[in-house]
Parts: sequence; C-alpha cells; structure tokens
Amino acid sequence: MKDSRGPACRIIAQRKRARAGSVSFPAVTDLQIREMTQEEFRVFRQRAISEYAAEHIRAGDWNPEEAEQRSAQEIDGLLPDGAETAGMVLLLGETAGGAVGLVWVGPAPAGRPGWWIYDIEVFAAQRGRGHGRALLEAAEREARRRGAESIGLNMFGANDAARGLYESSGFEVAATYMRKRFGS
Repeated sequence: MKDSRGPACRIIAQRKRARAGSVSFPAVTDLQIREMTQEEFRVFRQRAISEYAAEHIRAGDWNPEEAEQRSAQEIDGLLPDGAETAGMVLLLGETAGGAVGLVWVGPAPAGRPGWWIYDIEVFAAQRGRGHGRALLEAAEREARRRGAESIGLNMFGANDAARGLYESSGFEVAATYMRKRFGS
C-alpha cells in the first residue's frame, strides 16, 4: 500500500503522546502501538476500501466496475461496528513524529484456523525502520492473548518486502495460488 494518508496522518499525528494501553517497542525508537479510535477508523475504512479494490484489480480478480462495491461489502461485513467490532483488533503504530502504520487482526475467516491478519501496513516514508516487525509482533501478541494457536495472512504476490518480513518472522507458505495471464 502507499503513503497517501491525507487526513488520517493529521488526525493521528495530533495524538503524539502515548495512550493508556499502548505498548512500547524498545528496539524501535519511541514507537507506541495502541487501538484505533472510531474517528481514525472512518478514515482508515475509506482508504482501505480503495486500496483493497485496487489490489484486486491489479491482481486480475475483480473488474474495475465492481471492485469498490465488493471491497466495501467485505470490509463492512468484517467490521460492522468499525473499530469497536467485537473480536477484531485495529492497532495504530505511532512515534512522536506521527503515525507510522497499522495492523488489523481478528479471528480467521470461515474455513481457516486460528487468527488472521487482515491488513498490515507501514506508511512508505516509515519503511525500513523496524515498524513492520513491531506491528506484526503486536498482532501475534493480540492473537496469543485471545487464545489463538496460530495466525495467518494473505498477501498479493508482488510484495517481496512483505514476504521477506513474514518469512523472517516464522511464517511459512500454507497455500499458493498461481495464474498465467494471456495478453495481447
């Protein structure tokens, strides 16, 4: 995903101090990870719908005419009460300089075991500083705290940096979907 945060960065950047319930990551200078607010969720939802739709269009899964609607239906179905949806956890990572990324984790979709990382993102300007690993660890900690025995995720195929992070964090390939495009 890209760093086109717009208002989300401004909203989150206003919250520069650590909040009650946030967790520090000493290896990453002044990183705090805390739960997303409903106000922040509204901004996240709009961006997530657009970005998720765009990823499915790039992957060839959805056509552009239906992608935004399908994306909204999936996200709204999983998060009917926004950041307060029971069982789902939406976390933001921030430093004194503002937001650095987010992770959304919850029970796995039907037919899959354990818990699931629905979205994890480090904003482009913040990559390469250990924030992704810290957000991934926070997701794992939340899943374990709630009794999960495993955690999984999907990623779009062209994201080599994310794949490297997941593999170095102990994730292993459980399934692979491949396709060959016939083009003009």
